[in-house]
Parts: sequence; structure tokens; C-alpha cells
Amino acid sequence: MKPARAIGVVVVSLAMLGAGTALACGYCVEDRIAAVYDHALSQRTRQSKQQLAYFAWDGPLARDEAARQKMLALGEAVPGVSRGSVRVSMEPAAIAVAFDPRSSSGALIAAALQKKLGLLKVSLVPLQAPQPTPVR
Repeated sequence: MKPARAIGVVVVSLAMLGAGTALACGYCVEDRIAAVYDHALSQRTRQSKQQLAYFAWDGPLARDEAARQKMLALGEAVPGVSRGSVRVSMEPAAIAVAFDPRSSSGALIAAALQKKLGLLKVSLVPLQAPQPTPVR
């Protein structure tokens, strides 16, 4: 094999190795939602006609397990949040909660969650979750 052809084969081979690889940036909406996404919770939420709300968060917290546990406890204490539904990611910083839209709105849940997490000086930004495609 000629050297030029060998180099071409190596370059194409290396390009193909990385073709399916994508790195998460940790800042985009999709990465933050993916960090707290739980398929089983999503299925249970949908079956019980509840909704999931996703938020990015920021604050002067240590990004450790102790802080995550504090955020979980505060999220679980929010009236209207479904018990056992809170998911918290420290990196990327995101939180998800399930709630029943028949008894509370997403805006009320967001405000109550912000009030609770404000005790830790954490601020929230709602994230838009992709809507599932209806099955016909």
C-alpha cells in the first residue's frame, strides 16, 4: 500500500471512530434535563396524569452529597410536589419534581420551590421539557 493511501485509510478510520461520540456541555437545557431524567418516574408521572417540572439552579452551595441531600429534603417539603419525585443533580446543576396539575400549577410549584431553596441561597430557572409526541 502506498504511503499516501495508508495515511488516508488511517484518517478515515480515526474519523469513523469519533463519529458517534458527542460530549455534553453541561450548560444546555438538554444536558440539564438529562442529568435529572428518570424514565421510570416519567412513566409513573404520565400514567397518574401528573407533570414533571425541570429547573436549572445556581447558588453558593458546595457541589457535594450533603448539599444534594438538603436540596432533596427541601424539594420534598414543597406542598404539591409528589412524594419521592424530586431528582437533584449537582453537575450540571438541575432539579426535577413531579406534581399534579389538577391541584397545583407549574408556576405555583416553581414559586414554592424557589422559596424553599432560597433558604440555601439557591435561585431557579425553569427549563422547558421536550413534549412527548402523541401516539395515534
